[in-house]
Amino acid sequence: MAHPELLLARLAAMALALGFGFGGLVGILDSGHPIAAVALLAALVLLHLRNCVRPPDGRRPAGWRWTLAAQAVLTAVGMIWFAGTWYGNSGFLAAAVLLLVRPPRLAWAGFGLVVAAQFVAALPVRPTVGEALYLAVGHAAFVGIALYAVARLADLVSDVRDTTLALAAAEVARERLAFGRELNERVGASLRDLVADGEAILARAEGARPRLDAALARARTALNEARSVAHGHRDDAGSAPRRAAADLGTGSVAALGIAAIVLMIAPTALRYAARADLSAGEWALLVAVLVTFVALYLWACLPPRPRWWLLPAAVALATAPLAVLDFQVWHVAYFLPGLSLVLLRGPVRWVVSVPLIGLDAVLYLWDANLGDPTVLGLIYEAVWSGERALLVLALASMAGLTARLVAARAELARAAVVHERLRFARDLHDLFGYSLSVLVLKSELAVRLLDRDAGRARAELAAGVEVARQALAELESVAVGYRAMTVEAESRTARAVLTDAGIEVTGEVASGPLHEEIDTVLSIVLREGVTNLLRHSTARRCRLTLERGPTQVCLSLVNDGAAGTSTGGRGMGLDNLARRVGAVGGRLSTVSEDDEFRLVVTVPLEPALVGGDADRVDAVAGVQPGDGRREVVAHRTHAQE
Repeated sequence: MAHPELLLARLAAMALALGFGFGGLVGILDSGHPIAAVALLAALVLLHLRNCVRPPDGRRPAGWRWTLAAQAVLTAVGMIWFAGTWYGNSGFLAAAVLLLVRPPRLAWAGFGLVVAAQFVAALPVRPTVGEALYLAVGHAAFVGIALYAVARLADLVSDVRDTTLALAAAEVARERLAFGRELNERVGASLRDLVADGEAILARAEGARPRLDAALARARTALNEARSVAHGHRDDAGSAPRRAAADLGTGSVAALGIAAIVLMIAPTALRYAARADLSAGEWALLVAVLVTFVALYLWACLPPRPRWWLLPAAVALATAPLAVLDFQVWHVAYFLPGLSLVLLRGPVRWVVSVPLIGLDAVLYLWDANLGDPTVLGLIYEAVWSGERALLVLALASMAGLTARLVAARAELARAAVVHERLRFARDLHDLFGYSLSVLVLKSELAVRLLDRDAGRARAELAAGVEVARQALAELESVAVGYRAMTVEAESRTARAVLTDAGIEVTGEVASGPLHEEIDTVLSIVLREGVTNLLRHSTARRCRLTLERGPTQVCLSLVNDGAAGTSTGGRGMGLDNLARRVGAVGGRLSTVSEDDEFRLVVTVPLEPALVGGDADRVDAVAGVQPGDGRREVVAHRTHAQE
């Protein structure tokens, strides 16, 4: 469901388009072919709504080239057949060009071409070049910029909302920076104590049993703390916000607002002044008050938003010059509803704005209105004034939204460091989940073998101490990223660990040279797969294979002993792997069927620039090493029972 603000922005774009369409309709009703003219205009407005009222991410609609071409044809036909009354309708095509054509330079060139075409089309039917220029600039260009601006308002609303959500997630992430200290204090301290205990046991044989029991307890503590820290600091900040309004900044939006307001006010006033016989003093007064009124108008619409007193000042500027200038020349009072909508708040906004929108009907009672005194004429003037008030409100909203968006983007950029450091949590699980599981396994083996084969127990303990040293080194590597890893080296380590756990390992790993990123991702997948196998199954057999094809490589880890385990919830380890594999353009899948569990990863030989995938894989819940449901024993070639 669309956000309410986004829905309002879309409705504003549609209302403005329909308002301009109504104005065009009134203009062409007196043409010689009203039915054809109405059909032509209706098709043009509908095409504009399809092309320009866009989805939240700013995508261009499918087939936009064809619909834009259709708009161009319809506009050209209208310019030729209804040259005297079509002028404002050319703005629909001008807006579509700005919204759909890329890059922006080409779009603005196309916009200029449409305005120039309208000027050429008006020359034969207007008495002066100035009149033709007024139709091209005061109508076609103004309508095009107005429709473009209001359509982009929806983009700004969408971007502000998404960036605000991302910023909120970043604020949560900032609170999690305590993770680094927690990691070093808890996991690092346990690992350092474990290394010290292991070295002391290896140096002195006496009292080995209690020291080994203590070392095993420390290994389990380190493993549990690693899981606790990782699960307590999952990276759930979400994806980067969309950038539907990436090309809009405070400068470009201000320029757009200035252009729209100047084109809305100035051409009309100058056109009527050119028709009147003004003295030099009256011209000077007109130019002075016109510049002042436009400047005040812009001041009211651009941030930071000023106070309400600008509205009385504008009213004074709209009425005081009438002591010298005729209302036919100075009628900027028609633009006051836009200011009242922007500057006033609450019910007062509507109490003041609605009568101002209907100003022409009041002036008609005084015999001072400028338009057609018929009912249709009065409705047209009300729509004319209302659509311009809506445009001004939209422009002011764009300016405020852009200021908020720029500030939020700057804050989000500063928060990027926080998101990078949250990578720690995922890396902690992927690195230490494997290393600490092996450490627990080696410690358990040493305890079990101590009374039967002291030499073998010392060897297993020495291997465990070496794993602990490696884990400490990896603790430092989390801060800077993964070291280079190779899947062939990891597969040899995995075979040794699984064999020591009494699991029969089959299959071949023959990948050949791989891209470093692909090699590292496959190594991490293999580590986590072995970790899950040891933690969550009662496996006796495992098949590990790595096959390389012409364009991709496939890693498969299949084990028995999966019966009775749960697959109902998402596991952090395999969730993380799904993101990593998706980031290089690959796919991770798991299948648990009867007594068998299969982990299969397929990745391209070259990493794809596709970004992270969504979580898709569940871990297999089950037992922990040494919890009584799984007996860890040495391989029979090492210790016969």
